[in-house]
Amino acid sequence: MNHAILYIEDNENNIALVEALLRRRPHVELHVAMNGRDGVQAAIDKRPGLILLDNRLPDANGEQVMLQLAAAPATAAIPVVILSGDSNPVTINELLAAGAADFLVKPFDIHQLLTIIGRYLH
Repeated sequence: MNHAILYIEDNENNIALVEALLRRRPHVELHVAMNGRDGVQAAIDKRPGLILLDNRLPDANGEQVMLQLAAAPATAAIPVVILSGDSNPVTINELLAAGAADFLVKPFDIHQLLTIIGRYLH
């Protein structure tokens, strides 16, 4: 079972929060990429069990990154959870229809995030 998570996020405060949460789970290894291009490459190289993806990155949006991940055989089956400040139901439904496994609105509920992580890594 792969207990690695890739967090594709450009906001250092959000990265620090997720790092702090996962420090309490020593069996989970966190990898971080700060833009879409590096995130896709990290997913191919690391093959995490779960990807947490910000919807608004400096070089891409969540749907563009998910399309690249889906196109690569090494990453096509990895579940992607979108973490976004955009709470527009249209955006949420579009990203879920595009292949996101789940969607959390920032600021997200910590317990909900940990539940989702547990669901996909166990």
